[in-house]
Amino acid sequence: MNISNKSDFVASIILFLTGIIFYFIIIPQEIVLEDEAIIGPDLLPNICIILITFLSALLFLKSIKKEIKKENNNEETNTVYDNSMMLKVKSEFSLLEIKRVVLLSLSILISILLFTYVDVLIASIFLILSSCLVCGLKKIWIILSLSSGLLFLAYFLLYKVLGTAVG
Repeated sequence: MNISNKSDFVASIILFLTGIIFYFIIIPQEIVLEDEAIIGPDLLPNICIILITFLSALLFLKSIKKEIKKENNNEETNTVYDNSMMLKVKSEFSLLEIKRVVLLSLSILISILLFTYVDVLIASIFLILSSCLVCGLKKIWIILSLSSGLLFLAYFLLYKVLGTAVG
């Protein structure tokens, strides 16, 4: 089998095996299930592992599909172009990119401090708004809809679905 993108192929196999090991061995051994819990404490880790395993299977199929497509193209024409070779990858960073990385790191640090010393809601609002502003989002209605939607979903998940409270 001639695989064009070996890194995707190897990563998909490793992630798939890791997902299987976590789902059947590590999560059942590390998380104690109680009969009193409505939703078991292993629900979220199991969902995450199932999602990772599913995505690794898709990555595996994608790397196999590329191989089959290339074989079909080789029969028709002798030249095959890979999309990754046509992309221009620059090796230098611009000043704007470095400035945005520093500002994003600073906003994450400030939101961690706000989370630790002030309140969860204020920290999450600051993190969402500062990330939007640093990444170049200038329209206020987009920023407000993103932040309110994310906060509402987090509230709904934590308070209504899982029945827990944060903070």
